[in-house]
Amino acid sequence: MTRPLIISDCDGVLLEFIAPFIAYLDSAHGLTLRLDSFALTGNVRHADGTPVAPERFPPLLDGFFTTHMNTQMPVPGAVHALATLARDCDIVVLTNIADHHAQVRTAELARLGMPFRVIGNHGPKGAPIKALLDEFQPSRAVFIDDLPPHHTSARGQVPHVHRLHMVAEHALRTLIPAAPDADARIDDWPDALVHIQTILKG
Repeated sequence: MTRPLIISDCDGVLLEFIAPFIAYLDSAHGLTLRLDSFALTGNVRHADGTPVAPERFPPLLDGFFTTHMNTQMPVPGAVHALATLARDCDIVVLTNIADHHAQVRTAELARLGMPFRVIGNHGPKGAPIKALLDEFQPSRAVFIDDLPPHHTSARGQVPHVHRLHMVAEHALRTLIPAAPDADARIDDWPDALVHIQTILKG
């Protein structure tokens, strides 16, 4: 009998991103991040308040993951929740991160108590979720992500997967709108754990 499968995003769901990224921008580049809207591109600014050119953002993000990934800490409750789920479930971390960072992220998550397989992805997540379902053939599956478009992609490719919208970082909770294609929105791991366990028993 196959086990259930949990497919989770990483930044903003398992690991804090905003505070470490702000610290990196300041210490390494003398830049700031203004969270006026949920968009990183356009909200990174020079000391005088002018926005950084959009083409500069990808190198900044790559630099963060290259030099400061080890400053990211787990969001509250994530380690315990995944350890609890891992007793009975397979867990895969599906994260939109460059391929050359995926191996380091695997090691970082393991160091922090989350020793799970990491898959680097680019763009919508529906197709890689479908590939994971084909691989694992799970009895049930749950997908967790903070960005609404990924829930839309998942619904289009694998509509039977339970889609949990989670914005674990407080700084973003009022900025990220509800995901219309998610099945539920829960922003903290203790409540999410109970919800997932209920779904898996259903």
